[in-house]
Amino acid sequence: MHASGFAIGHHGEILQGVFRDEDSRLHRGLVTLPFPPRYSIAVAEPIDGIEVLVRPKHKTKSGAAARLLLGRIGYSGRGIMVTVNSNIPEGFGLGSSTTDVVATIRATARLLGLQLEASTIFRLAVRAEVASDGTMFTGNPRLVCPREGTVLERFESRMPEFSLISVNVAPNNPVDTLAHPPTRYTGDEIREFGDLRKLLRRALENGSLGELGEMATRSAVINQRYLPQPHFNSLLELSRSTNVFGLQVAHSGRMVGMFLDPRLEKEDKSVEHIQRELLRLNLFSEFFRSGQTSV
Repeated sequence: MHASGFAIGHHGEILQGVFRDEDSRLHRGLVTLPFPPRYSIAVAEPIDGIEVLVRPKHKTKSGAAARLLLGRIGYSGRGIMVTVNSNIPEGFGLGSSTTDVVATIRATARLLGLQLEASTIFRLAVRAEVASDGTMFTGNPRLVCPREGTVLERFESRMPEFSLISVNVAPNNPVDTLAHPPTRYTGDEIREFGDLRKLLRRALENGSLGELGEMATRSAVINQRYLPQPHFNSLLELSRSTNVFGLQVAHSGRMVGMFLDPRLEKEDKSVEHIQRELLRLNLFSEFFRSGQTSV
């Protein structure tokens, strides 16, 4: 007897900063870019004894998540072994730990015959990780509070289609998210985040990739001041001199995404030109069609 759970990763954020709620209180928030080509699969099965074990052993956050779920329901049955497999490299802002944790919670819940709301999974993930992404939610984008486990806004429209050139700007220098204290943004930056939230809302309502790219780029420029990404200025210049709609960055990682027209193919001359220019910077890139990057 066993049960499996599946969870997708992300490609960093399209918006990250500090935002006001309906009562004007400030919250750290982000909107992630779902990225189905990267994912985790967890398999949960009963074992002798009462322990909760995880393989590989270093997936300690997954173990914590399973124990939190069992504690939540007052479970006192047999032990459980969770095996996690993932194609997500750790430390580059692709949501490796959240994806492992969400897959683990789903597998454990399924083993026990439980159906959990995404909001419940989010709260458990935050307790297990300290800070979590919102990739357990599907459909329309959400502005979530990664350290509170709450949703500030569920946007009314889905993401417009796009293609993406994915670049790891520092493949030999991963980032430990929790090693960096939360960013202290200025008052002017917080006001700009409010404007960017409105721009994102409008971009989604209009299905406008141009407005989406502008919003993501402005968010990336602000966060570049606090966690500088190598080659960022060169990528920004390249995006402005080509047919790129904008940049998005994994602000606690090393991934940069370049938004392109969803109708483009990998063999299009404009895509090949951008990838050649990236190679001149000693940067390897991958191209993904919009159908591969949406849920």
